[in-house]
Amino acid sequence: MKKVLIITYYWPPSGSSSVQRVLKFAKYLPHFGWQPIVLTVNRGEYSAYDESLIKEIPSEIDVIRTSAFEPHSVYKWLTGDKKKGEVPLDAMAEKNASWKKKLSFWFRLNLFVPDSRIGWIPFAVRAGKKAIKKEKPDVIFSTAPPPTVHLIARRLAAWSGIKWVADFRDPWTNIHYLQTASRMNIAKKVDEQSELKVLNAANAVVAVSMLDIKNDFATKVSNDDKLYYIPNGFDEDDFKNFPNEELNTKKFKLAHIGTIGDERIPISLYKSISILAEKKIITKDNFELYLIGKVEQSNIRAYQDEGIEQFIKLIPYLSHEKIFDYYYQMSALLLLTYKTPKNIPGKTFEYIRTGKPIIAYGPTNGEAARVLSEIKGSVFIEYDDVKRSVECLQDAIEKFKNKKYESKVPVSDVQKFDRKVLTKKLADIFHNMTQD
Repeated sequence: MKKVLIITYYWPPSGSSSVQRVLKFAKYLPHFGWQPIVLTVNRGEYSAYDESLIKEIPSEIDVIRTSAFEPHSVYKWLTGDKKKGEVPLDAMAEKNASWKKKLSFWFRLNLFVPDSRIGWIPFAVRAGKKAIKKEKPDVIFSTAPPPTVHLIARRLAAWSGIKWVADFRDPWTNIHYLQTASRMNIAKKVDEQSELKVLNAANAVVAVSMLDIKNDFATKVSNDDKLYYIPNGFDEDDFKNFPNEELNTKKFKLAHIGTIGDERIPISLYKSISILAEKKIITKDNFELYLIGKVEQSNIRAYQDEGIEQFIKLIPYLSHEKIFDYYYQMSALLLLTYKTPKNIPGKTFEYIRTGKPIIAYGPTNGEAARVLSEIKGSVFIEYDDVKRSVECLQDAIEKFKNKKYESKVPVSDVQKFDRKVLTKKLADIFHNMTQD
């Protein structure tokens, strides 16, 4: 069996969608002849912790954990934030941030390039060299964000001569929160040059979004034959206890899973709920909107301004395994993308696998809209399109009431997003680049 050194900042007990892709790759790579060795940080600064994910790490995987210098303590001291965990990236797009936050964001964006994980580089490179000498891996695989992991991989690949695959779960310099960020030209220039060096030094570049490949990375590499599309997906094992029968309920339940920051406030949805409540189409007896995960105060104020708080249920962050109980209870699932076309949330594919109808908000010319256009029972709405939002929500509620709401997606539509199928695509890339 060949070996692959996986470099990732996010690894259990890190929670949220950041860890799912690499964890599932590591789980299924041995099925295709590749034994992972994982290089990660020891108890990093994560936006969410999920201890239940630790048991998903295959026992045969060697995990190397190193120290790292984390600047988040400085940010928290400046802002008086006493919460455990990292500063979420969404915070840097906060519109009404205090001057202390704005100052700390400025320091983070201009002094920590490409990101605030650069303090991990010396520790990871040192540990990576030891691992390479001992394990003699055939391939290096790095997955970002944070882009720092690619700088680590680039050093190790150059030092060892080992083939290297760079994986992008999000864009680098074109990521959404940098588009409106206050950044010095020199910081932008350094970041852009680092990105170009990584993209052209890697033997293969993998992205979760087809738009990232076509409209971003393809313009930056000298050879676009090394660009590959492997989307996020779902793990069928996670659904082994997921009931096939429909839940018998008279209440239409809609849920969003995950963080909602300033950039993803579904104001048109809240206005739709208010309009339909005035018409008595929505009542407390027939409708609930669940917001599961971290919800910023700006979002709470937005639905309070519409006077619809009686229809909202706020539920704090849940472990990944507990999410499936809520998937089952819901009539439909709410997807909120960022307002940049390239974004597609990782949860999209679990949503698809549940078979539940999906009501999505975001750019209708974007990656998420492209994927969902192939999925029966999903609708996509622009954030500012109140008219269509009202129509779609009313239609969903009426179909649900009359038992005409299609809530099962054909198996053929979802199999291509199975994590095992997607891991085979990655393994094929590894095989092709290491053939003698």
